[in-house]
Amino acid sequence: MTYPLFSKLTMRLFRGAYRELREWRKRGYSENSPQFIKQKIFLKHGIPNAQWIETGTYMGATTEFLAGHFPLIHSIEPGEDLFNNAVNRFEDKKNINLYNDVSENVLPELLPELSGEINFWLDGHYSGGVTFQGEKDFPVEDELAAIKSNLPNFTKVVILIDDVRCFLSASEYDYPSLDDLVDWAREQKFSWRIEHDIFIMRNC
Repeated sequence: MTYPLFSKLTMRLFRGAYRELREWRKRGYSENSPQFIKQKIFLKHGIPNAQWIETGTYMGATTEFLAGHFPLIHSIEPGEDLFNNAVNRFEDKKNINLYNDVSENVLPELLPELSGEINFWLDGHYSGGVTFQGEKDFPVEDELAAIKSNLPNFTKVVILIDDVRCFLSASEYDYPSLDDLVDWAREQKFSWRIEHDIFIMRNC
């Protein structure tokens, strides 16, 4: 029996998502959520037609997804090898800007140049393996400080922070506490919620 190309592609994507979900279930839903669930969060909570700033390009899966659904992506990757891989992967993508430095350096220079509506995906932290380890394992406090300084530039803001489970208890890395994130949201008059290991803040 033969199937149209679209049907074969759909089945392949379905099988891949099912496999990710099954493996996540085996881990007790306690670790990083599957990529396809994150993608649903991006589409559900991201401001439509607004640009994104992503910290931590890594292998570029999220970068590619966002570039297919939103007009402009700024992706920050401090790891030289990962950055070079991303440059090669996205050389034909005109709506992706790549930056090879830590987010603590890039955001204070980049954000004053931007305006309007904006989405943030803060996932640029050290987690072992090939991921970059800088002076701070997770510079989210510096990232939020840079965002706070530039809030007057933006009409609408959505901030998504990955791996919120790591904020709930002590870890080997220097994560801030969940209370710090909640306090930041309240001080900036942002609403907040948690979905699938992602901390979500928005002022719209």
